[in-house]
Amino acid sequence: MVAWKRQLILFGGFHESTRDYIYYNDVYAFNLDTFTWSKLSPSGMGPTPRSGCQMSVTPQGGIVIYGGYSKQRVKKDVDKGTRHSDMFLLKPEDGREDKWVWTRMNPSGVKPTPRSGFSVAMAPNHQTLFFGGVCDEEEEESLAGEFFNDLYFYDATRNRWFEGQLKKLRSGWRRQTRKRTVRRLKVLRVETRMRTKTAERRAVRRTESPLQGCLASAVPTSAQDPAVLGEALRSSLCPDTQERAEGGWPRPGRELSPMI
Repeated sequence: MVAWKRQLILFGGFHESTRDYIYYNDVYAFNLDTFTWSKLSPSGMGPTPRSGCQMSVTPQGGIVIYGGYSKQRVKKDVDKGTRHSDMFLLKPEDGREDKWVWTRMNPSGVKPTPRSGFSVAMAPNHQTLFFGGVCDEEEEESLAGEFFNDLYFYDATRNRWFEGQLKKLRSGWRRQTRKRTVRRLKVLRVETRMRTKTAERRAVRRTESPLQGCLASAVPTSAQDPAVLGEALRSSLCPDTQERAEGGWPRPGRELSPMI
């Protein structure tokens, strides 16, 4: 399945029961605006029935279908599996969304080995990234599978396959990265401790302020009249503050109270 404009295009698949199985090569479209299914009948020679194939949208508005797997019964209780490596293009004919056509493709370059069930993602520059997949080897009495972790790119504009090459990590890269991480963690711990100590000092200074304590005990919570409030403040001022109000502050030889 692949998203194409405002539709989901579904191709192929299989159904298996305890008695029999069947592979499909039909095409359906699901409209995301009306939430309805419709069956497409493309012209031309399309892919044979299969499942596990991968689909991607080209910049020109077509849909590429590659690979897949199918099996057929050779004789009673004996099946033969087929790994597909062919490629097809499904696109609207003459720009009409109600009429589609199949075209077989023969891209150049280094294409993936036959496989099915691999992952597909869109890459920059109109390229499609193919990763992994599985190749099943079936015999009459056994089934063995080989899994892949290689990368391939398909360039739709040039119709060409490219084998993906990952850059190797430099020698000592992991060790250097670990050292940088340890240094950053140490700096972060030091900054956190400094912030905590600064916050604690500020909290202590606020709670140890003499004037703040005097004012807190001087103001009754029930005082509503400004005259009553002023009288309460005058009668409850700290000694140094009261002396200042009476004009006799500071006394000779008397030290000032610390103010914060």
